[in-house]
Amino acid sequence: MAYKKTQPQEKKDEPKAEETLNEEPVVEKTEECCCHDEKCECKNCEQDEKPDLAQEYLNMARIIQADFDNYRKRSMESIRQAKIDGKIEAIEVFLPCLDVFKKAKQMVNDPASKKGIEMVENEIQNSLNTLGVKKIETIGKPFDPKYHHALSTMIDNTKPDGEVLDEYQAGYIYNDKVIKYSQVIVNKLKEEKNE
Repeated sequence: MAYKKTQPQEKKDEPKAEETLNEEPVVEKTEECCCHDEKCECKNCEQDEKPDLAQEYLNMARIIQADFDNYRKRSMESIRQAKIDGKIEAIEVFLPCLDVFKKAKQMVNDPASKKGIEMVENEIQNSLNTLGVKKIETIGKPFDPKYHHALSTMIDNTKPDGEVLDEYQAGYIYNDKVIKYSQVIVNKLKEEKNE
């Protein structure tokens, strides 16, 4: 049987095949599709989206964790600093009391009263020592502007130049930080002029 190739005749009344289909054209899904279109359902797009989304959530979780760790560390540091500041404020309230005890001892002549004042002064000093407060050594030490404020100078040829001769008010250190400077009188020898 022999077949003849015949061309279909177009009918003017019938619509073309393309016009009769109201459906969208079917897109073939290929392995190489990288469109990342939301409506695309190819295997490559589905596989690519899941790891990216998971990785994105993992990165967000790591960032949140790091932010929380930094917040926790800042909070701990601010709490520690607040405790130190609170101690320093309380200590600064008691320090003038020690200066008053020193003046009271100088004014009292009765040995029993003087001993009672010394006992109270020593007890306050011991309490401050347990908190980490130390008295700055002054008399007989060289003048150090980091710890001492010089109120005046005196001349004493028997002592070296720059040595602290007397203490007007005691100074105190808390954790290597000066919370009250010592007010002292410093030895200042006259400089010889060379002519």
